[in-house]
Amino acid sequence: MSPRLSRLALAIVLAQLAVTSLPVRADETDEADLLLLDGGRAQVTLTGLLQVQATPLLGAEARRVNGDPADAAGFRLARGRFGLRATAWGDTEVALGVQAGASGLNLLDAWVAWRRHPLATLVAGTRITPFSRFAQLDAHRGTLAELPLATQAMAPFRQTGLSLEGDLGGGLIHYAVGVWNGLAREPNFAEGYVQDAALAGNRFTRLSYIGRVELAPLGPLGVGLVDFDRGALRVGLGAAALHDPGKTVGTTAWEVDFVLKYRGLHVAAEFMLDDATPTADPTTAGALPASLTRQAFVGEVGHLLVAETLGVTARVEWLDDNTALADAGDSLVLTGGLQLYLRRNHLKAQLEYTHRRELHGLQLDNDALLLQLQMAL
Repeated sequence: MSPRLSRLALAIVLAQLAVTSLPVRADETDEADLLLLDGGRAQVTLTGLLQVQATPLLGAEARRVNGDPADAAGFRLARGRFGLRATAWGDTEVALGVQAGASGLNLLDAWVAWRRHPLATLVAGTRITPFSRFAQLDAHRGTLAELPLATQAMAPFRQTGLSLEGDLGGGLIHYAVGVWNGLAREPNFAEGYVQDAALAGNRFTRLSYIGRVELAPLGPLGVGLVDFDRGALRVGLGAAALHDPGKTVGTTAWEVDFVLKYRGLHVAAEFMLDDATPTADPTTAGALPASLTRQAFVGEVGHLLVAETLGVTARVEWLDDNTALADAGDSLVLTGGLQLYLRRNHLKAQLEYTHRRELHGLQLDNDALLLQLQMAL
């Protein structure tokens, strides 16, 4: 074959490959994925998230271990993530995602789901547990830069396990029940649960159990909290329960939540409570000296002032790390800010101010002014 014919044949092959793997790009104002590769039997979505934060004003006593956005005024790469999600044969879904951290790349999500029937889907692997509504929001779909401190302190977030979930009544009811590797908390209340993918399995913990149910009586709520579509009234109700018998500390927790959307307005609220009890024969150091009850509430309201462009959000939180004591662990957190949506949640900027007030004991200087720039695939 002559060189000219060889080049022509190669061009034809490359053209065929380009057509069969042609990316389907979403509209720039759409909430859909930006890049979808369709291979026929499988569709692969590339995912990525970049969030850069600046704290031009920050209280001298602000500390990240206490839930503040930074330890000192300056810049921070809050999140640098990439991964993929794939659907094959119409009923199997796989996700894999990593995040850049100080020690390298850390595993975030690694799960497979068998969606054979809407009533019953099996999901196995590492992902966010179905406990808190706020915690289950994708990191790039929140209205304010960070999730509520109450949620960070009380929700278990990611763990490895197996769950069964499904929709009833055409989406009127959604349920999820699962068994997961055991949970452990960080030393400070605001740091919440240890985020461990548990690749090596359980060692110092027992299995934990989580169940959740959601109601949407007026139709689907849509993704995220912002009501970009400015649609008719929609309401969501949710409740969850968690039981972790633990080898060192046993924990039982409850959660209830509410969401409302109406013509650009959104209202969301969540209450969480847990009871923690030390075991008779702990296997690790740092066990609780006595039983304690923790609780937290978060309420948020926001509105699109200019359709798909400018929004305003206010949030109030109340936290109590031990209901038996009136101390600095009882705090009130007030956050308000503006959101500039350049391409909905794909490209946006957020400017917000947070005031924290310790309700008892020493009042800390930990208020913060935060600016965040975000790009998400």
